[in-house]
Amino acid sequence: MTAPATPTEVALNLAKLARELDQTVKALEAADREATEKRAAYDLAFSRAFIGEQGSVDARKHQAVIAVHQQRLAADVADAVVRHLRRQIDATKVRIDVGRSYGAAVRAEIALGGQDGET
Repeated sequence: MTAPATPTEVALNLAKLARELDQTVKALEAADREATEKRAAYDLAFSRAFIGEQGSVDARKHQAVIAVHQQRLAADVADAVVRHLRRQIDATKVRIDVGRSYGAAVRAEIALGGQDGET
C-alpha cells in the first residue's frame, strides 16, 4: 500500500482508521462481556463440582478441575480474545498517530511549494 500523497487522502485514511477503531472498540465491549460471563459460569460450575464431590479437600478440588475443564478453557479463550482486541486497538491508535504526523508532513511540503518537496 502506498502512502497517501495529498491532505485529502490523509484525511480519508484517518477517517478509515477511526471507523476501524470504533468497530474494534465495539467488538472489545462484546468480547469483554462474553469473557466475564464465561468466567462467572466457570467459577459457579467449579464451586458446584467441588461441593458435589466426595473425599479430601485436595481430591475434591482436583475432581472439580477435571469436571469443569471445558468451561475453564472457554473462559481462558474468551480472555485471550479480549487481550487481542486491546492490542489491536493500541495498534490502530499508533497508526492514527502516524497518519496525523504524516498529514502534517504533507501539509508542510505543500506549504513549501510542492507536493514532492520541489519548488
